[in-house]
Amino acid sequence: MQRSAPRTLRARSAVLVGVTALAALTLPGSRPARADPPTAQDFQIYYYITDEQGQRGRQMSQQDMTSFVNQARCTCEQKIITRITYQGSTVDQDQLNTYVGQNCATAQANAGLGQYAPCALLSSGTPQALQTGSEFSFAPIFLAYGVEGEQGIANAVADGTCSGLEGSGGLWMCSGTNGCQMGDFFMQGNTNSNIPDTGISYDYQAPLNPPTNFEVSAGDSAVVITWDVTATPEAGYRVLCADEDGNPVDNGVSFSPPTATSIVNGTIYYTPDNLCPGGVFGDGDGDGDGDGDGDGDGDGDGDGDGDGDGDGDGDGDTTDTDCVEGTEGCACGPDDSCDDSLTCESGICEPLDCTPGELSCVCTAEGTCTEPNECQDNLCLAPSSGIHSLDWDYVCSDHLGFNTTEARIEGLENGKTYQFVVVAYDKAGNYVASTETITAKPVKTNGLWEQCESQGNICGEGWSCSVSDEPYGLGSLLGGLGLVGLGAGLTLRRRRRRA
Repeated sequence: MQRSAPRTLRARSAVLVGVTALAALTLPGSRPARADPPTAQDFQIYYYITDEQGQRGRQMSQQDMTSFVNQARCTCEQKIITRITYQGSTVDQDQLNTYVGQNCATAQANAGLGQYAPCALLSSGTPQALQTGSEFSFAPIFLAYGVEGEQGIANAVADGTCSGLEGSGGLWMCSGTNGCQMGDFFMQGNTNSNIPDTGISYDYQAPLNPPTNFEVSAGDSAVVITWDVTATPEAGYRVLCADEDGNPVDNGVSFSPPTATSIVNGTIYYTPDNLCPGGVFGDGDGDGDGDGDGDGDGDGDGDGDGDGDGDGDGDGDTTDTDCVEGTEGCACGPDDSCDDSLTCESGICEPLDCTPGELSCVCTAEGTCTEPNECQDNLCLAPSSGIHSLDWDYVCSDHLGFNTTEARIEGLENGKTYQFVVVAYDKAGNYVASTETITAKPVKTNGLWEQCESQGNICGEGWSCSVSDEPYGLGSLLGGLGLVGLGAGLTLRRRRRRA
């Protein structure tokens, strides 16, 4: 039988093991036991909309999360506020980095070399720094685009514009590293308490084509407008009216014009001129840098190069000696002019990718544009005044469903000429407007009795037929009135109902 070690030896061995373990915890260079890293469930995240001054408004609803962020809000930089609260128990104290965007893991891993630029950085710090709840604001454009250069949200510049993209973005968070890589993110854009497991949808793509091929029929104090649709919008239409002098028309249609904080419910549209007529929200000069020149570089000279000398070449010597004015890649000439087939963009002559005279392209050689667009600084832009401004003061119809191809506008004055614009919009409130000149003049619609009177009372008194030497039956009478057969009378009556 095998004998066990003496009791004294066993006791000495236990003490040695305990001392060795204690030494492992206290010797220089040793590492103490680590707590677990945080998870997405350790954080409570809410999103809020803001008003024109950037002040926090209501918590974003499901409707807001899916259709609030459109082109106009992006252009106007109507910011979103997120509130982040750490509510976990024991976690390690490694640094947390919080980003906003989409596909941030891919963007960080590629360091801006791939399709996605690095996301904007909202905050860096330990979990305890978020225990009391911290709020951060960001412009909607960063939901869709990464940054050029500096990642910090305070000075971040997006690498794209408010056009062409649809998708979903949100907060991304990683722990334990200063530069998050693909596998470091434990929060990936869809964590929030507004709508669990979803991000904030953004839509920077307007309906593809406006309605076209208009026909107008005049009626008594009304007109009926019909159109063709080449691409059906997701939401619907509104009709705008102006009198012949360009003034809004009060035809009795009642509604509340949308505001910056209105709930987007698929029945309204937004334009930047209507949403932020004074420029970017909370700024006023339209570029976000506060200098008032509108170019966004912060130097105040208006050329966009950031050096403050105003020559546009960026060398600071006040003269452009790097190339010839008006040529491709060089500063624009006097009055923002460039050589043929070039356009002046932010003070630089760039190649054209459009037809002169069309919307957003340069004006023709005669300085004109396709109606109703106007030539402004050698660029064809939508009119900024009157009915073509698409201001809600001109709206004269209720919301019309997406499959609508006809609208009856009532409450008009007979004998007066009116102008009309039809606006199509999607669920997010992006819009496209008709460019054709639509005009009509309502006329009083006579019934059979009034028509008889207007033609010399040929029907006689009391709706009896006149007696004459020549046969003049009812068929001849209707023929004389231009109405042949009973069907024509029914057609007239049906037209009275519609127009």
